[in-house]
Amino acid sequence: MKLIEVPVKVNASLRKMIPNTIAYLYGNKAIRYFRKYSLGNTSVHYVDNFDHIDVILTNSNRRIREEEIKFVCERLLPEQPDSETTRFSKDEIETARHHKIRAMKDIVIIEAPNKTE
Repeated sequence: MKLIEVPVKVNASLRKMIPNTIAYLYGNKAIRYFRKYSLGNTSVHYVDNFDHIDVILTNSNRRIREEEIKFVCERLLPEQPDSETTRFSKDEIETARHHKIRAMKDIVIIEAPNKTE
């Protein structure tokens, strides 16, 4: 597996890329920065919002495999033990938002505390 960083345009908006997920996670809160990666058909968004770090995996064709989740966590959250991370699935997001996410076949969010501060 290869995790490749995808260049993002200067005026790109994370709220336009994955609107329901961002609204669920942040509402109108500020985001420090984000990076976009590709893992084959799976898009990976690394988001730092000052308080915590979220890694959002989305796939519009199929379910996201457990080995993909572990691989991404090892690469993007190497200092975080699994016990300190929280996972959210597509079903949990849809239930909280009261809205079906039809554009994506699967979404997984891994949340970890921000240890840089």
